[in-house]
Parts: sequence; structure tokens; C-alpha cells
Amino acid sequence: MHIHKFSDMVTFDEIAIGGTLPATEEYRRFFKNLHPRQILTSRVTAPIYEVTYRYDTCRNNQREGKKYVILRSAHDDEEFEIDMLFRDWVEEENRRRPYRKISNVQILEIRPRAYATLSLMP
Repeated sequence: MHIHKFSDMVTFDEIAIGGTLPATEEYRRFFKNLHPRQILTSRVTAPIYEVTYRYDTCRNNQREGKKYVILRSAHDDEEFEIDMLFRDWVEEENRRRPYRKISNVQILEIRPRAYATLSLMP
């Protein structure tokens, strides 16, 4: 993917003291003025994980399901991060659909599946 197309597809937040500031248009213009050879990183890679889980339905039936997680980067606390993302998803789903609430949710397995790589060189 060309760096100019990449800059059109993403949003940018500028690093600031205590957080970030939205700066999408500013950085899109910045990247449009760069030549692709000025970028040292030619690829962006993200690990993909498969999460197998079990839960009880609102009618007390037991089910199993799978979800997939794309992390920003590989690190030592991947399982902890995936567990947090998964718990947040369960909470949000139960809030959005109280008539289909799930309970006793357990992660059975977290398995690395692949790496997604986006090439930034033309």
C-alpha cells in the first residue's frame, strides 16, 4: 500500500502531555508531502488470536463460540490484554442486548492464528 493511501485510511492523534490530540488532517497533509523512500518502516504487523469461549444463554443452555482479536503489537501480556478486551465485549453485549444476556463466560483457549502484515512500500 502506498504511504499516501495509508494516510487516507487512518486517523492520527498527536502525542501531547497527558494524552493525545486529534490531528488527522494535519498529518494527512504531512504524509502526502513525504516521498515513500523517506519512511524507514516498510511494514506494519499485527498478531491475530483466536479466542474459544463457553457461556450460558439466558435460557440456561450452554454454548461455545469463537472470537478473533487483532492486537496492535506482540508483547508479554497478550493474554491479559485479550482477557480485558473479551470481558469488555461481554459487558457491552449484555448492556446492549439484555434480552440475550450471557453469563458464566469462560475463556477456554487463546491461540495465536496469524500475523497480519501491511506493506507500506509501493
